[in-house]
Amino acid sequence: MGEDKHSGCDPICPINGTLELLSGRGTLFIVRSLLTGKKRFNEIARENGLNPTTLRGRLRELEAEGVVERKVISTMPPNVEYCLTTKGMALNCIFESLGDWGRKWMSPPGSKNEKQEV
Repeated sequence: MGEDKHSGCDPICPINGTLELLSGRGTLFIVRSLLTGKKRFNEIARENGLNPTTLRGRLRELEAEGVVERKVISTMPPNVEYCLTTKGMALNCIFESLGDWGRKWMSPPGSKNEKQEV
């Protein structure tokens, strides 16, 4: 068996599983968009600059994992809305922690100064 590159976590490590779920191209942006509420496919694509093929694939993966719910709206022409499930909304704490870390440790884009420990 190959050595795991994530500091000693075994393959069923919850950190590895979460990182695997969120590491797909555009996935973090999709989840972040849906944290504000339900959205239609084109809204998500427009907000995040994702092409339809990539977006469709990521939404299917997130739906299969139980993170996103897909709802067909009975209008003509039919529209589809996406929203986060309870499982998906539970990812909010990760985004809050990333924001806190970024505010503390990241310099604004274009800045030459590194943030110092406070």
